[in-house]
Amino acid sequence: MSISIYGAFRTDTTMSNNTATYATIGSQFRIQSYSKITITDGADGTTIQGDNVVNESPNDPTQTYNDEVFMWDYTIQVTDGTNTYEVGVMDWDINGNGSMQWPGAEQGYFIAFLNGDIPPLNTRLTVVAVTDNGPSIPASSVVPCFVKGTLIDTPDGPRRIETLCVGDKVLTLDNGPQEIRWVGQRTLSLRELVRKPKLTPIRITAGALGANLPLRDLCVSPQHRVLVRSPIAKRMFGSAEALIPAHKLIDIPGIFVDTVEAPVTYLHMLFDSHEVVLSEGAPTESLFTGKEALKAVGDAAYDEIMTLFPELSAVDYVPRMARFCPPKGKHMKTLVRRHVHNQKPLLAMQ
Repeated sequence: MSISIYGAFRTDTTMSNNTATYATIGSQFRIQSYSKITITDGADGTTIQGDNVVNESPNDPTQTYNDEVFMWDYTIQVTDGTNTYEVGVMDWDINGNGSMQWPGAEQGYFIAFLNGDIPPLNTRLTVVAVTDNGPSIPASSVVPCFVKGTLIDTPDGPRRIETLCVGDKVLTLDNGPQEIRWVGQRTLSLRELVRKPKLTPIRITAGALGANLPLRDLCVSPQHRVLVRSPIAKRMFGSAEALIPAHKLIDIPGIFVDTVEAPVTYLHMLFDSHEVVLSEGAPTESLFTGKEALKAVGDAAYDEIMTLFPELSAVDYVPRMARFCPPKGKHMKTLVRRHVHNQKPLLAMQ
């Protein structure tokens, strides 16, 4: 068994050796990149074990990362001046001698954001308190499904998608604030995801699209389309912008099929027309009312949508997409290959 932990290598932050070792109150740091690691779960898969507090010796030497001992050291609270976050500071026995050397690289080798909240990259964070220095923490507080919800841009600022309701307004790329006409969700159990692995979420890590977007990791369903804006798209399709399904982008560094260790809930938003919205700051599509897309929402949701939009059932109804979508998978594959080969971002700066 294993435990996946989402956070940042300290080498991808400006956290100092002293802060990692002593949790210096008032010290500040920024995070430049997020990552995910997988550790063995040791003797108890429900917890991430720590040390005995006094001598930096691990409570469970069978809990490892890359075959060397890995442990939670303590949890600190940090603030960006408005929001507060809980950060688990993790140590790794790099030299394999069975204990954690300090101060140095083994202290705070990896830091994990706990309980579902993570700040945008390059946010200045200030250490304000040590909140836990006990023997262990629950593994459920750090697994990658901890993100409570995708942040959607609204006229009142970013909001978690699960808090949005019919009638709420969302910022769109083309038409300004637009009212949500319908919201829906579908939860897939682990058993369903094992039977249907093609439904496993795609994770787009922070900054993977270019232009520092998304601001945080973005998880979407495989068929969910993401806006690509680049000179390569312009040369290929005659338009600089195109909508590409997320699963077609997995050859891009930082975009991959996610590791799933808990049920997954997909949420949908429907507007009067197909829109491009900003999720974690990145442009992605709203629910498209094409026949194949609507098959995925389930029978009850389909009936509800048809009641709201009876025109969708007309024989001659042709849904309008917010952007061009290449009709053939080979064209999408070529688009991605050219971006990788030329080391160009999918979202060019405007």
